[in-house]
Amino acid sequence: LGRLADLYGRRTMYFFNLLIFGIPLIVASFMNNLQIIEALIFLSGMGIGAEGVLMDTFISEIMPKKTRGKRLALAYTLVVTAAPIGALIATFTQRLIPNDAWRVFLAFAGVGGLIVWVVRFKMIESPRWLESKGEYDKASKILDKIEESIMKEYNLSSLPEPAPSKEVKQEKSRYTDLFKKGVRGKTFMMFIFMFFQSALFYGFTGLVPLFLAHRGINLNKIFAFTFVIYTGFLLGSFFNIFVIDKVERKWGLIVSIILVGIFGLIFAFSNNIYLALLMGFLTTFSLWNMSNFYHQYNAEIFPTHLRGSATGSSYAISRFSTAILPTFIGTYVYKNYGIGGAFIVLWVFILILVVDLLLGPKSTGKNLEEI
Repeated sequence: LGRLADLYGRRTMYFFNLLIFGIPLIVASFMNNLQIIEALIFLSGMGIGAEGVLMDTFISEIMPKKTRGKRLALAYTLVVTAAPIGALIATFTQRLIPNDAWRVFLAFAGVGGLIVWVVRFKMIESPRWLESKGEYDKASKILDKIEESIMKEYNLSSLPEPAPSKEVKQEKSRYTDLFKKGVRGKTFMMFIFMFFQSALFYGFTGLVPLFLAHRGINLNKIFAFTFVIYTGFLLGSFFNIFVIDKVERKWGLIVSIILVGIFGLIFAFSNNIYLALLMGFLTTFSLWNMSNFYHQYNAEIFPTHLRGSATGSSYAISRFSTAILPTFIGTYVYKNYGIGGAFIVLWVFILILVVDLLLGPKSTGKNLEEI
């Protein structure tokens, strides 16, 4: 759907993806056949899988250059709150109707998706995308409306002249352009980054309960400790709102990744369970800082006519590696070489990520066309 967003528009795909998400979940809630339910949830996953891609692309294109990172980080902070809220709803539903709680939960998610789908009729199309398609009048009308609302909000009679900016080139979006001179370096850099970062992110989060169990902690405490450690995701994302536009994006990424490695190692080898708990929290805190940084960076370094394609492709690579690398670390490496072996593998991935990012362009505070 990221690719289709380059061809048919960000707003169009934003409608389409929530229909794919919502309708199959509602239908699945009425089904009894396990295979049909699985197939419907798979379809639903195709819709929600594009949500991050479309959000990264859309917010990058319509928000001011000085605050687009903060706007995207705020969006992902809201995203993180969905996990504990969803867990609470599931728990409450399970107590009320233990046999059919899953049906209510699927229907709840599906209906929620369709409600947001209706709200999205008020969304604008990206003026940058319209300009890349030669739709100058449509782009100008959207910008006129934005300017009118700003003048009304701040009681202004006029707005300052806009700073000079490079024109968005009107170019046909060909997927193969991702591998043309001037773009292919960024493409390969982000493909490599997205492949290994998911191993770092999901590799660690998968190791947390394994590590706690290895320490001989009982199941109830594992749940409690894991909950404390995972709150780092929410607080890390909230913290990132205030820093993402103040530091160069790629350096913020590199620092976050190195901190993940340091805190993660102390977490793994600390003899004090409460120190380990603190280090686990700081690791997830750093992981979500990394996540917000790369979501913004991944979208903003590509030209407008390829932004959806690039973001979608690199995101798909990260989903693919999520299916294989954390499983490899959590089963084969951990099983044969223990927690130390698992972290040696993660540190190899960290070094690959750092070297890879050193090759990337600077982007913080710049117009997209400048990057």
